[in-house]
Amino acid sequence: MAEIRILPEQVVNQIAAGEVVERAASVLKELIENSLDAGATHINIVIKKHGRDLIQVVDDGGGMSRGDLHLAFERHATSKLTRVEDLHRIRTLGFRGEALPSIASVSYVEIRSAPRADGKATLLRIEAGNIVHEEPVAGPRGTSTSVHSLFFNTPARARFLKSDATELAHLVRVFKQYVLAYPEISWTFVHDETREYNLPSSSLLIRLEDLLGAGLAGKVLPLDFEAGGVRVSGVIGKPELARRSRGDQYLFLLRRPIQSGLLHSAVKAAMREQLDEGSWPFYAVFLDVEPVEVDVNVHPAKLEVRFADEKRVHAVLYRAVRNALPNQILDEPMGRGVGRDERVGFELSRRALAAVSQSEELRFAAEGAHLQETALREAREETPERALFRPAMFQVHGRYLISQISSGLAVIDQHAAHERVLFERAQRGFRERMFNSQQLLFPILLELNPEENAIFRELQADLAHLGFQIREFGVRTYSIESVPAGLKRASEANMVHAMIEEYTEFRRAEFAPRDALAASFACHAAIRSGDVLTPEEMSVLVDELFATQFPLTCPHGRPTVIHIKLSELDRRFKRSE
Repeated sequence: MAEIRILPEQVVNQIAAGEVVERAASVLKELIENSLDAGATHINIVIKKHGRDLIQVVDDGGGMSRGDLHLAFERHATSKLTRVEDLHRIRTLGFRGEALPSIASVSYVEIRSAPRADGKATLLRIEAGNIVHEEPVAGPRGTSTSVHSLFFNTPARARFLKSDATELAHLVRVFKQYVLAYPEISWTFVHDETREYNLPSSSLLIRLEDLLGAGLAGKVLPLDFEAGGVRVSGVIGKPELARRSRGDQYLFLLRRPIQSGLLHSAVKAAMREQLDEGSWPFYAVFLDVEPVEVDVNVHPAKLEVRFADEKRVHAVLYRAVRNALPNQILDEPMGRGVGRDERVGFELSRRALAAVSQSEELRFAAEGAHLQETALREAREETPERALFRPAMFQVHGRYLISQISSGLAVIDQHAAHERVLFERAQRGFRERMFNSQQLLFPILLELNPEENAIFRELQADLAHLGFQIREFGVRTYSIESVPAGLKRASEANMVHAMIEEYTEFRRAEFAPRDALAASFACHAAIRSGDVLTPEEMSVLVDELFATQFPLTCPHGRPTVIHIKLSELDRRFKRSE
């Protein structure tokens, strides 16, 4: 066995650098955080050769004295912590005292700093972690840090760097994160003598437009929600900002940029009706929690965090995004070719919901269905256009409903439409605990395998809330005695099997448990392709669809309605008029 030795300080620093300094963007991140912690109001960044030759950050922050400047390049030297307990109250960006010595160990560093505005500063030059030059110099209050020739003494690390374009993209990504997190600070970003960004102090919305394009402020919705000790602010993009590739997702905890699959899933799940499959939403989300509720010390670069109650944070973020969406959907229907006639449907939806809510305030639980139909009928009669789908409606191949509208044709997928209706009805039922059951003439036996049984046990209470009365009958065997009122599906046992399977898939797609159950119920209780509908049933389905909150997609995200313009029909028939 080899003899155990204490590693030399230089080796220790290079090992630490391997954890903290992955690329030039890692250096920029650490230097920016130092400037922000120092209270800077102006931060200027200069990059040369994509960070390989130079990364320079100049600020007007508090600066450091000669003694502090020396200590800053010692490992674990920090002004942020004095006791172990301080780790649970961290509000600063840096705190471990590893960044500067790690950076200095794999580069040439020149740093000038002055703690006061008296023109007296200290200059240090450091090569591979060793101070090689020191002198007093003149300079303004603040700190200027220049990192040259990154990885000059670790060529193996340099070989792992990507293309120049990729490295620059990482640098710009870091820059964008912090300028969004701190819009009140003015920033400049110069790359190879070209000033790429010159951002004065501003608001978040103005900063978003400066970074991502004029007009962006009109394409986002504000977030402002607080519950359970978690505050959510920032913006969420309307569906038109969604992209097939990720990149414009910005997440901040106590203004610290972080990465979190858990929290991203909350945003995506909340927007699932508005997103095409495989698309990524735009957002800049700010979370504020008490520092004791989060551990920011679980990742070498502090990019990932651990929450004391992850489910609570996930739920609050999910609700914050959901609360931001309805006004967008009702006031500006998704921005995907939705015409005036569809807006009539949304107006009907708004009036109908208002009438229903007034009725529900009277707590006529037993007459809820009748009141809803009456309110919808009255709302339709009040609509100036005399109802969106008053013209004849036809069922095609037992699958689609087609009706004339003033600008062309509306085609509705009857299964997807009914899924949306049942999904939101189930969600509303969970909130208001208003479910009606119908007793089966003869109970149906339900036999489950061990995996299904485990999931069923998780769902049993909520299934009862949906209207299923299912009693234990033996080992992994149950008796289905009641089902939700109005359920038309034939095999109740097969339906429960299918719901369990579908529930598992929705949970994998990061639906909240009750939303997953509501979606799986809707999927298997909805009208099927091939089900023949009477004219009255078609009319009721359309009315119920446009009384939902998100009528244009089913819970899976598929469209429920397609609008074919008259001009498109003319074009296909080669009409000139």
